[in-house]
Amino acid sequence: MKNLFTIVSILLTSQLGTSQIIDKYGINMGASYSNQLWDYKMITINNTNKDFKIGFTAFLTAEKRINKIFSIRPEIGYIQKGFKNNYDLVFPSGNAGVDKKNVIFHNLAADLGLKITPFDLKFVPYFLVGLRGDYMFSYKDIVAVEQGSGFKFNMYKSQIDEFKKFNLGGLIGLGYEFNETVYMEIEYNPSFTSSFNDTGLQIKDNCWDIKLGFNLNRLHTK
Repeated sequence: MKNLFTIVSILLTSQLGTSQIIDKYGINMGASYSNQLWDYKMITINNTNKDFKIGFTAFLTAEKRINKIFSIRPEIGYIQKGFKNNYDLVFPSGNAGVDKKNVIFHNLAADLGLKITPFDLKFVPYFLVGLRGDYMFSYKDIVAVEQGSGFKFNMYKSQIDEFKKFNLGGLIGLGYEFNETVYMEIEYNPSFTSSFNDTGLQIKDNCWDIKLGFNLNRLHTK
């Protein structure tokens, strides 16, 4: 996983500084839609998966055409993952009021994708397949409050502190590019590795993105 970050970083830094090597470079920004899949192995529990939350994503991107159909597209950037809590804590003094609050993961992400463009049109549909590596560098937990005593505590901290910071997943996308300058795409990022895995529980990330991008070097020539 660390190797993926290294490869993408080298590709981006070298290619962005050498216009002869690269066909396109730019930025994209958008929204992430993420949750976590919690699999309790030893017991049966209904609705174990966490609910989806909306976050923010921003990437630097480069693209090198191999031929008329295939291009290599590395990216590096930031993606906000996490989940929306889907149950409340009930104390004798009342509910803690934590239902529908968000746990937020701040991730550095690197993609290595193959862009497939089957048609040569002004308004071009394309597909993306590849890999994404995530490194969680910080997180924001939900703080619960016991109403009677006013005691505050973090709901998921003890669990999240045991999470792996690096995870590797797939990248599957569909996009449309207009005149080689502006594009919009939707991506699915299933996790291959687990954030947490022991004898009783396995936890995996699950994420969708929708992004609007600009090929900056093409904008200059239009």
